[in-house]
This record gives sequence, structure tokens and C-alpha cells, in this order.
Amino acid sequence: MPPAHLPVSEVIPMELGSFMRAMFLFKPRSETATGLLTACFACLVAAAVVVAAVPPIAATVEDRALGGEVVDLASLFPRTADYDFAVPLAGTYQLPALKAAPGGQLLDMNGEALDLAKVLDGRISLVSFVYLLCADTNGCPLALATLFDVFDGSEAAPFLKQHLQLVTISFDPERDTPEALGSFAYPVLADPKAGRKVDWHFYTSSGAKVLQPVLDGFGQAVIHTADSETINHLLRMFLVDRQGRIRNVYGLGMIDPRLLMSDVETLLMEEAGQ
Repeated sequence: MPPAHLPVSEVIPMELGSFMRAMFLFKPRSETATGLLTACFACLVAAAVVVAAVPPIAATVEDRALGGEVVDLASLFPRTADYDFAVPLAGTYQLPALKAAPGGQLLDMNGEALDLAKVLDGRISLVSFVYLLCADTNGCPLALATLFDVFDGSEAAPFLKQHLQLVTISFDPERDTPEALGSFAYPVLADPKAGRKVDWHFYTSSGAKVLQPVLDGFGQAVIHTADSETINHLLRMFLVDRQGRIRNVYGLGMIDPRLLMSDVETLLMEEAGQ
């Protein structure tokens, strides 16, 4: 049961994140089991849509955010035991451009080829690398749970849809086919409130050799092991600005929705001041 002192609108995203972690820990991880888990998750999302309605922020928020004033998007998400620290206020710090994000050929959920550079052009992006069969609770499940939190929480700030997107790329193209990604992404694609939330794109590639330049360009370490089900990797998430520059890199202990949104707001304020 959710804590009694939290409103339902805050509890639901937390519950979805918890379910994501549980889903990746379930065994056996056959295609059938993954399909069943995806279906269960879709049911949970549908229930969440009925139960919870996140109240929209006032219309003046967009003008304030894009005008360089602090909106405090981080406050859309609760402080948790996992991230029990005060997040710096947006605009009180700078995010230097670390390097240019790479381009590279990817496949969308329809199997259509596209250039990553074009995907990242024009919007702030939170880029993550995962594989669907990951069982490390401090790896892909944590990243995906956090992104589900951001996706659901963004409903309270619908103007973000024009400025922010989530980009998730599989580094297991042999198993994470376009069809598999489409099944996994069903809760996002079928969400009746998706029009008020940030866009979330899921991509794979035609093979490991094609994907390697993308991984190298971001600095995402991936090591294939003798265990065919396990891929060793570092948990990383990347903040990319509209010009395709990497502005922050998040690892374990930093993938807090509040910190991510404070950084996004900092970039919006930076843009407004130019």
C-alpha cells in the first residue's frame, strides 16, 4: 500500500518504477515470460491512469521556464530514501558542454533506419542504453524505472513535450528486435495521456558492429560475456542539449528524477538567457 501521507499522484509513478524493477528480476526470462510481464505492466499502467490524475501546473509555468525564471521542475518528484539529498536549484549552476554526441544508424520499432544525430537535433534528450533481459537491479531496471517516473511525472508540465524527449537504445540487437521493443514499449505507446507527456523513443540496431561507434561516441562501456543472457555494462544516462552536445553524464547514485529535471530546467534557462 502507498504511504498514507503521499497523494496518489505522487505514489503512482513510484509504484510503476517499483514494478519495473520487479519485472526485470523475474525468472525465467524467456520471450513468453517477457511478453506476459509486459502485459502485466500494461495492466498496471491502465489502472494507474484511471486512479491517478496529476494536476497540471498553471499556464504561466511555460512562460516562466522559457523566460529564464526558476520553475523548480524537480519538485514534481518526491525525495526518496534512495536519493536522500537536496537537489541544487535550477539555474544556480552551469553544465559545461562535454563533447558532441555521436550520430549513427539505428532502427526504430517499425524496423525503419534512421540517423541518431537527426533524432537528437532540436530537443533536449535524456539518452540511455539498456537491454531488456538485464537482471541487475542497479543497471537497466533502475534506468528504465527512473525514465518511467520522468515520463509519467512530465504530465504535470505538458510544455516539456516540445523541449524534452527520452531516447532509449538497446545494445542487444540480436534479442531486442524492433518487435521486442514495440512489445516492451506498449505501456508508453498505449498511454491515453501520452499527448501531455514527453515523447519516449525506443531504438535498436541492425547489429553490434553498426552500434559500436554509437557506444564509443558516448563512452558507454558494454562487455559481452560467455553467459549468453548477461551483458556487463556500466549504468549511464546522458543529457544532450538541442545542439547535440553532451551536457551531463549520470551514473549509479545520480539517476534521480529530481536531479535530471533540475538539469533540464537549467538548460532551458540557459537557452532563455542567450
